Amino acid sequence: MKRNQAFAVFFSYIAISVLSLGILSAKTIKIISTNDMHAAIDKFPKFIGMVDSLRDVYPDLILLSAGDNRTGNPINDMHPTPSYPMVAFMNAAKFDLTVIGNHEFDGKPQALRDVINLSNFRHLCANMYAHDTLRLHVEPYKILERDGIKIGVLGLLQVNERGIPDCHPMNVGGIKFRDPMEVAKEYKWLRQHCDILVLLTHNGHDEDLKLAEAFPEADLIIGGHSHTPVHQSPVVNGVLVTQAGSKLKYLSETTIEYNNGKVTDKHSKLLEIASTNRESKEAAKLYQDFSQDKSLKRVLTKSNYDFANKEELGCMMADAQRAAVKADIAVQNSGGVRYSTKKKGNITVEDVYKLDPFQNELYVFNLTGQEVVDLLKGNATADDYGAAYVSGITYTITFGKIKQDVKSLEIKMSDGKPIDLNKTYKVALNSYVASISAILKDKKGENTGLTTSLETIKWLEKQKSVNYKHCKRVNLQVITE
Repeated sequence: MKRNQAFAVFFSYIAISVLSLGILSAKTIKIISTNDMHAAIDKFPKFIGMVDSLRDVYPDLILLSAGDNRTGNPINDMHPTPSYPMVAFMNAAKFDLTVIGNHEFDGKPQALRDVINLSNFRHLCANMYAHDTLRLHVEPYKILERDGIKIGVLGLLQVNERGIPDCHPMNVGGIKFRDPMEVAKEYKWLRQHCDILVLLTHNGHDEDLKLAEAFPEADLIIGGHSHTPVHQSPVVNGVLVTQAGSKLKYLSETTIEYNNGKVTDKHSKLLEIASTNRESKEAAKLYQDFSQDKSLKRVLTKSNYDFANKEELGCMMADAQRAAVKADIAVQNSGGVRYSTKKKGNITVEDVYKLDPFQNELYVFNLTGQEVVDLLKGNATADDYGAAYVSGITYTITFGKIKQDVKSLEIKMSDGKPIDLNKTYKVALNSYVASISAILKDKKGENTGLTTSLETIKWLEKQKSVNYKHCKRVNLQVITE
């Protein structure tokens, strides 16, 4: 009897020991992520405060960005070292990694190189191939280690039908890109070298869902580009997919439980950054220092009415461009109008640079009326944001069920008469439109050397006030049958 009792005690001890080992091997990996911050540096005091609060509980947390860190705030974009303020804030937050976003190229390779060299964190992108002379230290992946757990992070960037990210083609000279889905497949071997595999993408939420279907080897996809706040993160083909909206409204908190050599649980939730009561004094001081440029607050003119939509703002931009070169017609792409509404009142230099942050140059082309029709047709399908805004004309564009299917386009001049398809017109447009428009490929345009944002500033300075209430120059129609 005593012998049986001894065996029972022995086996109980073994069972408890095994169970204890299992409990001890259970580990929690905490990943905090954001995306499409677009230089929202005013949000960083609270953002860093929230991250610091989480670090107090999880000192080994990982902090990631899914791209588009810059573009959208003149304090950042117009700094003598473009985007340095954003780098300073990200360094202060102690980011571990960021993937390259399409707007990282807005300052051309030189500005991106400066950003990378100033950063205390690494930049990832597996489907970007830069010529050695550009000296862009971008890595395809990185393996981090936390509490003995190896976390692999693979970076991927969207590529459009032109074979580049959604950016000015002139800004990516010397850089080649490949389809992120195809490149991802070439890195499935990475699964064998890490315990947890994360895809850090700037691809869009819908594309991330497709990627999850094709890449079950991943545990988690942290995405950007589509500005999607994913409150209920789906698990697709075993892969958790999350994204945190844009401009630091949210951060995504992902928890991964790892036990006995495998991931046993994973989930994400969004935390609203404004809800925290903690602010970083260091970040508040940084913001104060970077906000000293009073020239951005200079008042240019005023609007007596609200700008209610992008078209009203886009028409104002087109009017300024047409006036700058005394053109007959001006064309402003919808994607180049970076906010949709503005309250009545003063319009400042800062407002213009927020509206048009890309430093595009102003081009002039001599085009026939038919070529203007073809230009507007092509732009409506080439620009993901839709039909272009104009000055000097109005037009009606009719689409089929599919957006890319333009059925017809009719233009009227400002006097109400139809455009003369055979007459030649002087047309003003920005360098982005010039670079993406197929109709202009073999046309020789004049680069005026002027920048669209500066010309808008000059034009607004000459106006006592502006009124674009109910300005409607584009009529969209859709054939549903």
